[in-house]
Amino acid sequence: MASIDLLIVDDDLDLSGIGEPLLVNGTDCVAQDLRHMIREKGYAWRMIGERNRTSVAALCTEIELEMENDERIYPGTANVSLSGENLICEAQTIAGERVTVTV
Repeated sequence: MASIDLLIVDDDLDLSGIGEPLLVNGTDCVAQDLRHMIREKGYAWRMIGERNRTSVAALCTEIELEMENDERIYPGTANVSLSGENLICEAQTIAGERVTVTV
């Protein structure tokens, strides 16, 4: 399944030198969609300042479940972890490629 979308950079369309919107495809498209899902559903905001490890683990599980709702993600491969202040989301696509998103 081919994934293609408009490229979003800094909350705006990224345009070519002649003003046409640039496209993103494949795993880059999946990664962009995952970043937007995490942001739009408020997961990143809910993690800010959260010190309770159980709450953080529950949010990571929620994100994993949301990732696996994406038909382009192979079920059971989503993994979300914290590394310092970064949220690292990894999964395998149906096409067999690895996608990693850092928020």
